[in-house]
Amino acid sequence: MKITQDFFTCNDCYNTGKTIEVKGLMLHSTAAPGVKAAEWKARWNKSYAKGETARQACVHAFVDDKDVIQALPWNHEGWHAGKGSKGSANQTHIGVELCEPKGAVYNKNGTAFAKYDVKALTPYFEKVYQNAVALFAFLCKEYNLNPRTDIICHKEGWRKGIACGHADVEHWFPLHGKSMDDFREDTAAALAALRAADTAASATQPRYRVQVGAFADRGKAQTLLARLRAAGFEGYIRT
Repeated sequence: MKITQDFFTCNDCYNTGKTIEVKGLMLHSTAAPGVKAAEWKARWNKSYAKGETARQACVHAFVDDKDVIQALPWNHEGWHAGKGSKGSANQTHIGVELCEPKGAVYNKNGTAFAKYDVKALTPYFEKVYQNAVALFAFLCKEYNLNPRTDIICHKEGWRKGIACGHADVEHWFPLHGKSMDDFREDTAAALAALRAADTAASATQPRYRVQVGAFADRGKAQTLLARLRAAGFEGYIRT
C-alpha cells in the first residue's frame, strides 16, 4: 500500500491548523458511487472565504481500489463526524473515506443502495477493503491503537453519540458478507504482521561496537566508564 500525500490546502478545515491527540479511527464511505480517491480534491479543496462553492467537510484520507490519498496530516482535526457535540469524534478520530463503486445506485432517501450488483462489484470491494485494512493497520501501529477497540465506522459513531446520523459503512459491508467486527479482526491480523516484520528486521540488523579507550590503570578505565554511563551510553570493561 502506497500513501500519496496531497493535502487539501485550500480547504477551510486544513487552514484552521488545529491538531488532535489521536485516540481512534473512523471509517466512512463517500455516498458518491464511482467518484475515485484522486477526484475528491477537485470537489473539496475549496474555501468559503474565497467565495467558492465548498463543503464544510474534510477527511484525512480517501481510499479506492488503487489509491490511498492523504488529504490532511494525520494529527490534524478533521471535519468528518458532523458538527458540534454530535461530531465530537472530530477531536479524537482520524477519518477515512472509502470510495464507493461505479454502478451502485442509492434509494431516494440516500440511506441504502436501491441497485447494487454484488457479483459484479465484489472485485472492487475486495481491493478497496484490503487497502483500507492496510491503511488502518499502519495507523494503529503509528499511534499505538488497538484495532479491536479503537476502530469504528460512522454509524457506530452515531450510536456512541460522537458522530451525526449516517449509515456508512453498515449499508455496504454486509452486501459482501463483511461486518465492522470482520474489519477490526482483519486489521488486527495485518497489524500483527507489521510488528512481526519489524521484529524480524531488527533481529537481522548488524551491531557495531565502538571502543573509546584502553588503559593500563583499571581505575582510569572505571572513571571513563562512569562518565560514559552518566552521559547515557552503555559500556563495560574488558581485559
